[in-house]
Amino acid sequence: MVICMGGKERWRSEMGDKLLSAAAMAVMVVWSVLARDSTISVAGIGVAIWFPISILLYQCLLRWLPVIGGIRTKPVAATSQWKREITAGCLLTASLSIAFLASMPLPSALADIIAINFACLCALLDRREGWLPNYVLIPMLLTGLLMGMMRDNPNGAILGATAAWVVTSLALVFISVSLRANFLSGGDITMASACGAWAGIENISIFLLISAFLHWLFCIIMRHFSIQATRPVYLQGPDRAWVQPMGPSFALGLALALLAHNVPGLPGWKYFIPGY
Repeated sequence: MVICMGGKERWRSEMGDKLLSAAAMAVMVVWSVLARDSTISVAGIGVAIWFPISILLYQCLLRWLPVIGGIRTKPVAATSQWKREITAGCLLTASLSIAFLASMPLPSALADIIAINFACLCALLDRREGWLPNYVLIPMLLTGLLMGMMRDNPNGAILGATAAWVVTSLALVFISVSLRANFLSGGDITMASACGAWAGIENISIFLLISAFLHWLFCIIMRHFSIQATRPVYLQGPDRAWVQPMGPSFALGLALALLAHNVPGLPGWKYFIPGY
């Protein structure tokens, strides 16, 4: 009887998630149909189609990438909570993609959509496994540098990646020395560099500030509600080395930095930030 009720609850939960995804996809399609520009309309429909595909793709990648990377010996069974986190991440990515299409030229919007999809995958991996693989981060970094060249701003992308690498490294060293624990992470530093390449030197200050604030806020919330982050399965050592994942903070910081730079009519507060 208990098993039967548990199965019904799981079925209802899965149906609710599917209905939410279908409703979100329908809203994206309606927005795309009502768009004035035909190319934007086609791109919006593409985002709507990509949304359910990205959910299935990320579920597959999050199961098998840790196995390919030698982090786990076999894929971990997907839980309802895990599926909801993937759906939420993909929904946020799709919503930001629509915002980019509505507020900037199509080539720039498509480039930024690629960036936030990379960032979403990295954030989900870090949230679930506490692990950021180089074979995801390096393509993200190289693609960001390539987009900088295509935008005739290669120096901005290179300087952005360099500045993010230096600032993140110094911040982690300072925290490690202050708290007498090793908080240095090559994955976090590489992801910061990749995001810096996409943001460019002109947006690097707002990216770093937003990311730092979000990470601090997440740590406070998780500590207040006693939510524990995933301990990396490969990590050996005391629990004090167990820190909150920085991937979600970097991903949201990049998305908000790109949005703040490109969306017209935002409040003038951002112009008081160094770099603007």
